[in-house]
Amino acid sequence: MSEPWLDGLRPIAVILRELLASHDGVITLAQAESVGLNRSAVQRRVVAGEWRRVGRGVFFVADRAVSTRARMRAGCWSVSSHAALSGTSAAWWHRLVDEAPTVVTVTARRGRHAGVVPAVTVVHRDLDPVDVVERSDLLMTAIPLTVLDTAAVTGMGVLDSALLRGRVSLEQLLAAHARYPGCRGSKVTGDMLRRSASGARSEAERLLVRLLRGAAIGGWSANKEVCGFPVDVVFDAEKVLVEIDGMAFHSDARAFQHDRTRQNILVANGWTILRFTWADLTDRPQYVVSQIRAALARNR
Repeated sequence: MSEPWLDGLRPIAVILRELLASHDGVITLAQAESVGLNRSAVQRRVVAGEWRRVGRGVFFVADRAVSTRARMRAGCWSVSSHAALSGTSAAWWHRLVDEAPTVVTVTARRGRHAGVVPAVTVVHRDLDPVDVVERSDLLMTAIPLTVLDTAAVTGMGVLDSALLRGRVSLEQLLAAHARYPGCRGSKVTGDMLRRSASGARSEAERLLVRLLRGAAIGGWSANKEVCGFPVDVVFDAEKVLVEIDGMAFHSDARAFQHDRTRQNILVANGWTILRFTWADLTDRPQYVVSQIRAALARNR
């Protein structure tokens, strides 16, 4: 018997293989029907063990291992074709965090959708279109809302990291937060955004600000540009810069070289640079304060 063809152009089997490959081995009944399979053909594949049912109207091809991407895709599509991956799950997909959550988080419109789906947490919320993006044919929350939702669960680290790496701006975070007043976690993330808006980008920088204020050291500005480079804390009058190697940092060779070039330019322009680590700020804060005081005294 000849191979079934779609629109007289390509065999259905070829299109199906391409679809499964691009969807991490996951396919919905609607997608299968869109390439020419009917319900009976889908059921035959399930009975033959070629496909495994993993949710309502969602199937996984049996000849491959279930990847994290496949698990998230199947969980999302099992809730609704309009559902969006969100929270820590979307954060993993966007590469905002390294560790994938064990439970998939999905945001679905208020109203009717699938019932309880194993290993899936469903958040009921009507998302603004600006907060939904499509990646590899899968809907998910955009980075600003993803950062906020994740920070509400895991803490401020992901928000600091996203800001420091340039993945999102404070303005984008504030706008996303304003679109969902009163939602679960909004008070927590609102407090985080207020702290971020104070002028320091990371938790390490905020700790430095508290140390400076506690020691009554004034005359500084946070997150200024000097010689074309962003700097954590600047004492303009004394030409002293304070840099923090915080919790989020770059370790690749290109970033290392950029940091050294940047430091050489700043020093050549007469700036004194003090660098402290997270451990310095937390384990020996008086050392940090004394070093700053000494540098300021020398440069007056």
